[in-house]
Amino acid sequence: MKKVLLSLLLVAACMGSQAQRGNVYNDKTLFVSLGVGGTYYQNSGSSQFAMPSVSLSVGRWLMRPLAFRLSGDMIMAPSYYQFENGGTTTFYMGSAQFLWDVNATFFHVYNKTFLYPFPVYPMIGLGVVMRPEVKVGNFSQGVDHDVQTMLGFHMPVRLNQHLSLFMEYKCFIFPQAFDGDGGDKFMHTFNGGLTFRWGDNPFNRTTAYESRSTRDDWFVGFGAGVSFSSFEFEFFDKPDARLWNPTPEIMIGRNYSHVWTIRFELSGFFARERAHEELNMGINDDGSFYSNVTMHPGKWYTYNMLHTDFMINLSHLLNFKRGVRWNFLPYLGAGPVWRYRSQPVFDLGADFGIMARRFMDNMGDFYIDLKYLMVPPRIVGGSGPTGSYLGVGFPMLTVGYIFNFEHSTTRYRMPVNSTIN
Repeated sequence: MKKVLLSLLLVAACMGSQAQRGNVYNDKTLFVSLGVGGTYYQNSGSSQFAMPSVSLSVGRWLMRPLAFRLSGDMIMAPSYYQFENGGTTTFYMGSAQFLWDVNATFFHVYNKTFLYPFPVYPMIGLGVVMRPEVKVGNFSQGVDHDVQTMLGFHMPVRLNQHLSLFMEYKCFIFPQAFDGDGGDKFMHTFNGGLTFRWGDNPFNRTTAYESRSTRDDWFVGFGAGVSFSSFEFEFFDKPDARLWNPTPEIMIGRNYSHVWTIRFELSGFFARERAHEELNMGINDDGSFYSNVTMHPGKWYTYNMLHTDFMINLSHLLNFKRGVRWNFLPYLGAGPVWRYRSQPVFDLGADFGIMARRFMDNMGDFYIDLKYLMVPPRIVGGSGPTGSYLGVGFPMLTVGYIFNFEHSTTRYRMPVNSTIN
């Protein structure tokens, strides 16, 4: 399942390689970055700074405000089992990451050493982490590997057409079951390094049918539907488990081109913890034997997830087509998720899905959205039958309405010979 998720990220970012050049990416937009620095590892109430950390990334600017990259990190830090004796081990991480150029989204930017306002690229990623075998005296702890999520910031300073210096902060969030006890685990890396670009200036480049004005192509959406509190889809077909609940959602986003869309969505609200069945057996008054199963629904709670989704429009992937009313947008994303209680629980989750959007008029669209929110077991109160981290989440089906602000130049254009009554 982990390989499937990473493969989906790669496909979403690279499927444009089969499309017409200029629709999904331009030539000479590749870049490679190498960084070194240190890390601050927080584990079960303890923390320690260690060195070195090394990162290598290869990516491509998809359009002015959006880049995708594959990143590998090698970090020397003490494992949970080594915090007391001062030892270290090597953590290996691989991630698929998106970078967002805020300047290109909201401001007119220029080719200067320091872009104004000061350039900061928020980053979000999903990947895997592996910790080799740990030996402490006569004690040995086997290899551990799991899923990790990442939030961070990339800050570049241009040197010339091809080179930039950068400073980068990344916060890797690990599952509670990884590397030791069941506590929260965060690995903060602080790296500086150098980026080499293949001769392209992403701040002056535009792709075909890309939104030109920063005021155009924004939208908001409102929807509602049903959500299932999934523990590896246990009791999916049993209403008595009460795992099906209504769910609202609200989104804001922008169609940056006829291919790429970025949205921020607040999902979820009602959910339940894992249900369980109880087998009852006994003897009736007439001496006959009986047995039945009683379903016990899990505890009811409320939660939300604020996720950033990177969407690719399959309807216009090869080229822009006039008069196309239905658009199909698969997407991947991640973001913070929290559960409301007297002591709130906060973590990072991932999501993927597909949205079908139908043009209604110049201002509005109808949409249907099928998604899956994958969240850490600590949010939902436990894991499923096998204990899989990936089996916990919320499949959702929602419908709603999208309102488009200002001009909407990238999602629909009237056929050339059409008439408007």
